[in-house]
Order: sequence, then C-alpha cells, then structure tokens
Amino acid sequence: MTHCDRYFEKINNRHPSIVQDLIEVFRSEGSTSPQRSINLLQIRLAYLDITGEDFPVKGGTRVQMSFILTVPYVCCFSNAAGTLRFYLMVEPKQ
Repeated sequence: MTHCDRYFEKINNRHPSIVQDLIEVFRSEGSTSPQRSINLLQIRLAYLDITGEDFPVKGGTRVQMSFILTVPYVCCFSNAAGTLRFYLMVEPKQ
C-alpha cells in the first residue's frame, strides 16, 4: 500500500460520505460532460457550499486530482491552458 493509498483511506474513514458529496458537487454544478467540466477551485467551493466544510484532501494539485479520480465515473482532462477539468461521465445508479 502506497503513502497515497493510506492517505486516501484515512480521508474516506474520516469523511465517509465524501464520495457521495463529490458526486453531488458534479450534479449541482451540472458537470456531466467535457463542455460543462469544472476545475479544482470550483470543486472545492461547491464542496464547501454543499457540506459546510473545507475540502478535506490537502496537498498539491496532483494529490487532490488523484483523490477526485478515485470517485467512480469522474473523468479529467487538461485544457489548452493546462487547467485540469473534471466532469461526471455518467450518472451513477442510486
């Protein structure tokens, strides 16, 4: 198990609803296609709006991006300016 795996496991244990909260972030932002994708700052702000808490994943962009990509059906790409953009590929079944 890598250091990141242990860190992500710790985040999931401390915030058991984080995956569902992140899915809700994408839904609330209407981010379900590359054309409606959102960046990390938008994710952090929407997470704060939805949960009332700061986004719990600390560290650099790569750590936050890696964690967000552990959420099922979340995709990421980099636009021409190098900004990471995220969206929910399909609506997960409830």
